[in-house]
Amino acid sequence: MINLIKPIARPVFACLFIVGFSWGVGDAQKSTLTHADAAVILAKYSGFFDRYVEADADLNECVAFLNKIGVYFGLMEVVNQSEFTMSNSARSMGQIELVLSGEAEFSVGKVKLPKDIDSWESFCIMNAIKYTEGHKAMLVLLDSAYERKR
Repeated sequence: MINLIKPIARPVFACLFIVGFSWGVGDAQKSTLTHADAAVILAKYSGFFDRYVEADADLNECVAFLNKIGVYFGLMEVVNQSEFTMSNSARSMGQIELVLSGEAEFSVGKVKLPKDIDSWESFCIMNAIKYTEGHKAMLVLLDSAYERKR
């Protein structure tokens, strides 16, 4: 089943990010993406997990779900509203790729970086995971959400 999802998931996620990014082209970045924001976006709006995460799920449910499947979101980073960096984006998107492909290996409940790979950024580059575009798209979605609240 997971092997059937992988060929479909990448284009869907890419389209989500491309469409999201196009909404904000030319706009200055107005927000700081936090771990809490990223957890909600990845769990509810990435298109990967909508069968498992309810549309009205709160932050705690999103973080619990991601941690349950091995995509790590630390409690302190979420609670303290720490910035979700490009490196965090590479890690989380790499972990998601490994979970969806069925190739994930776990250490202390987290998807671990495959052997002989130096960093999550390297893993993403080697596997054509566009983590920088993903990070930018999350910022655009966040800014769009803030604009709608005004």
